Amino acid sequence: MKQIELDRHLKQICKVQAKRRGWKSVGGMAYWTSGSLFFVLVVAASAREDSFYCSLRFKWLELDRVLWRVLGMSSNELEPFSLHANGAFVLTGQEIFNASKHHSVWTDDVLQSKVTEVSKRASQKSQGVASKINSLESYLTFIQQEHEVFMKSFPRAVVNVHKEELLVALICNDRRRAEQIARARIAVHDSGGFSSNGKSFYESALAFCHQ
Repeated sequence: MKQIELDRHLKQICKVQAKRRGWKSVGGMAYWTSGSLFFVLVVAASAREDSFYCSLRFKWLELDRVLWRVLGMSSNELEPFSLHANGAFVLTGQEIFNASKHHSVWTDDVLQSKVTEVSKRASQKSQGVASKINSLESYLTFIQQEHEVFMKSFPRAVVNVHKEELLVALICNDRRRAEQIARARIAVHDSGGFSSNGKSFYESALAFCHQ
């Protein structure tokens, strides 16, 4: 099966599987909410490498909306809800599950089986996480702990949760804390992964704090 055909089949299977579970889908991604949490499951397959990959991430949904306000993109709130899953200016979220497998022959049955399997695991994982998080504070504590575990395994990884910490501070109307985070990240030349109107995320956040 050629890659373009593989991608087409995988997207269709993902769409069907998502619908069965009451989820939505866009471009091979399944997404759903649980309370204030937003989950997105990404599945992909490579014909050349005979591999299948999936990743489940989640975030506190309101953080995207605050991010857009900081970046001067509040109009994104009027865009389709799927933007939270596949938008360029959204938080990628905390990964809580991933898997990769190899298979020598791709057929619809094989793809269906793998997507069904990972969807079931993702559903179970999301339910477990959602049961542990009932507030913004518990969300922040959870992702900080997950990040700490990740960094112990991959100490050289260039990832952090400072954006989430800053956005949470803004939601809590703690602009002093948000400003402290912004200044600290600017001092170490951390852009925050976003740029808007010639400013990095943290530069925009600092200006937002003084509005």
